[in-house]
Amino acid sequence: MKAVYRAVALILALTGFAWVSPCTAANTTTIYEFKGGDDGAWPYAGLLEYKGEFYGTTWAGGTSDLGTIFKLTPPPAGHNLWTKTVLHNFLGITNGDFDGAHPWGGLIYDGNDGKFYGTTEQGGRLGYGSIFALVPPANPQGEWYEAAIYSFCSMPGCEDGTDPHASLLLGADGALYGTTSKGGPYYGGYGTAFRLKYGEDKLFRVIYNFCTVGYYCLDGYNSVSELIADKQGALYGTTQNGGNGHGNSGIAFKLTQPAAGAGLWTQTVLHNFCSNESEVCEDGNTPLTALVFDTQGILYGTTSDGGTFDDGPPPANSCGGTVFKLTPPGNGATGWTHNVTHTFSTGLIGCSPSSALIVDSQNNLYGTNYSGGSRSGGLGVGAVFKLGPPRYGTHRTATLLANFVDNNDDPDTNRYPAGPVILYQGALYGTTAFGISDGPSASCSNAFTGTTGCGSIFKVPLGTGAPKPTGGGRLSEPHGSGDDGVPAPPTVPGGTTAGAGE
Repeated sequence: MKAVYRAVALILALTGFAWVSPCTAANTTTIYEFKGGDDGAWPYAGLLEYKGEFYGTTWAGGTSDLGTIFKLTPPPAGHNLWTKTVLHNFLGITNGDFDGAHPWGGLIYDGNDGKFYGTTEQGGRLGYGSIFALVPPANPQGEWYEAAIYSFCSMPGCEDGTDPHASLLLGADGALYGTTSKGGPYYGGYGTAFRLKYGEDKLFRVIYNFCTVGYYCLDGYNSVSELIADKQGALYGTTQNGGNGHGNSGIAFKLTQPAAGAGLWTQTVLHNFCSNESEVCEDGNTPLTALVFDTQGILYGTTSDGGTFDDGPPPANSCGGTVFKLTPPGNGATGWTHNVTHTFSTGLIGCSPSSALIVDSQNNLYGTNYSGGSRSGGLGVGAVFKLGPPRYGTHRTATLLANFVDNNDDPDTNRYPAGPVILYQGALYGTTAFGISDGPSASCSNAFTGTTGCGSIFKVPLGTGAPKPTGGGRLSEPHGSGDDGVPAPPTVPGGTTAGAGE
């Protein structure tokens, strides 16, 4: 992409890609730095806002170094420091008891029973992951209680799935829905979609097995994305692999409940990524994140690689990824229409989006990029961006809101935003997987990624008159407190309660 703005604007207008606003990025405020050890480390998931406090998980750290659940309380008036409380230390299997280990996804809240729910990638009865419930204390000074309510690989051959990565979805029927990245009965196990109606019977059932269509898994496999729902109860998600595009580059899909209410659900492939059958993958490849409905009922999502200006896989290309839209059938069309809304190509607002988008009441989209984003020297290690409402066709104006720049490998830097941001009281809040701490950070070194630091929670102010969040297909009961003081839905990873635009 050329540096001359008028030339770039012409190119983007002709191709339908979003124009990148030259606005200067706002600064972020670090509101908490994880310290490793008992404090927790590597918060890969997004945050949950409930009654003005933030709840989340760390993948590592805690008393057994298997991860934690934490609460972050804002400072009282006249103070600056937020208070963090560890609500649970994951223990894995200890003395015959079993617990989860290494939560990758975030928490959701069920207003019907007052409990929080989540998943762990490992742990459980056999070590293949779990679904857990977190019960608040009866009084403010009491103890929180956590219990693994389902262990994966409980069925013969792990037909119920293993290794869940994504947050759960609370359906309108009160059941929990989610995906596993592995397990299931087909070709060695490439993932499942499941439903858990938690109650006295704790009824669990698989609603879809991935890799059931064709030897190359035309229906996708290895889903690591959260599911979302529409008003009719259909579910939507992505798989990072499979489909009939080039190189098993993933799909976007819809799951429809059977008419009889029992049996496996019916899958519809909404788009096969890298469908242009080239290594460039102009339509994107490898979707890792959940979809979201905008206020017009159009689905949006991201791919971690690909795009029009992508030069191929690393190391030839150092920047890639797309934001795409899926328009429902209409005006005589029988299938969903895929368009690329933005290609991340120069690193100006980052590369490789790896967290879900959120949508606000004015139809703006917000997201994070895992890398890139440097504007003035140093190495770009992530960015926060905004895509304005559609102006014509697929065009959305892209604006850099914040970037994370690592100058001379300084460890005292937020690095790599991980989970999706949330919109709360005129600001975006999110997590970085690594960075910040330079003392205890040695205990948070990750040899696999070559990164250091235990992670952080950051804030990006949006200014006065900032829009409010919308649901975008993520269901939850209203029990939080909104900007206007009236009851409002809790902010879940990727949005809030299902509402406009589904």
